[in-house]
Amino acid sequence: MRIVIRKAKPGDEKGIAENFKEGLERGFYCYTGSNKPFDKKKIVKMRKSIAKPERNECSVVAVDKDTCKIVGSALFSGKKEGRLSHRIEFGWGVHPDYAGKGIGTKMVKFLLKEAKKRGFKKAHAETAVENKASIRLAKKCGFCIEGKRKAGLKCDDGGYVDTYIFGKVLN
Repeated sequence: MRIVIRKAKPGDEKGIAENFKEGLERGFYCYTGSNKPFDKKKIVKMRKSIAKPERNECSVVAVDKDTCKIVGSALFSGKKEGRLSHRIEFGWGVHPDYAGKGIGTKMVKFLLKEAKKRGFKKAHAETAVENKASIRLAKKCGFCIEGKRKAGLKCDDGGYVDTYIFGKVLN
């Protein structure tokens, strides 16, 4: 297995959407903010964002060189201006068949370097308390738990789970 981490480029949005859809179907992405596959409108919006990214956003993908399949994606985004323009929010996901192999860690570290280059001072992420893999990943990348949000995520069964708020100062 040869995995390459790179900035997303136009055309990748379809692979990102397919990866997310499969993860949802297999019950792997149960702690994400969305519980539905990306619709055409979201895919078009993603393509535009990838094609012409702003300073405050960046997307990366993990590609299996043997199959040419996108097996993971990560991104950061933040405010363009104002009092919160120094910080960004991170999100990530790895295909179920590739989980636990360090791919998410590599993507997040890639993005952290990019965020520093762009002058951001603070990175945040939020993950369900039950999402042990994302908690390990965040800690491995230097994020610290800054707080806990009660009922931070609504689950498909109508119940709620608490979430951790992670932060990392970018030096």
